[in-house]
Amino acid sequence: MDDEKTPVRRLGLKPREVIPTDARSRPGDGTEISIALMIKENQLAEARLAAGGRGVPAQPAPEAGDPAGFKRNDFTPVDPPARPGDDAVITVDDILRENQERLRAAFPELIAMPVRRKSRRNRDFALILGTAAIAGAVLVIVFRHDLPVIGLALSAIALLVLVFTWILFGVMDKY
Repeated sequence: MDDEKTPVRRLGLKPREVIPTDARSRPGDGTEISIALMIKENQLAEARLAAGGRGVPAQPAPEAGDPAGFKRNDFTPVDPPARPGDDAVITVDDILRENQERLRAAFPELIAMPVRRKSRRNRDFALILGTAAIAGAVLVIVFRHDLPVIGLALSAIALLVLVFTWILFGVMDKY
């Protein structure tokens, strides 16, 4: 039973079949996209329109003096241009001044919030460090001949300072 191999199912991808839908254009056969071919197609379309075929009516030919075949703009100004001393002159400064006046009229006067007082965390942290330093100095003086007790006491003080540092600056918010 143990010697029999379990059947393995192998999955494979289908062979890729590409079916071309359009014939490939080759240079020189007249089907490649080029400026000359586009111009020729436009000329054929204009000839069909002139012969009465369907489509958009042909545009009139541009005048000879216009650059690149653009039509000249023909318009008559309704209002004469404003002069710098006229009352009807619109300036950016006047528009900005009017907008600021409307903004002041729309919103009430802002009330200044009281200045946030300085946090007392730094003062409390300095107090804790000072107390720890004084306690360490007292322990060293009292147990000056007993080094293991001094080492244990100083490590306990260092641990308490680290815990208070984490509580003051990591856990607590400004107060």
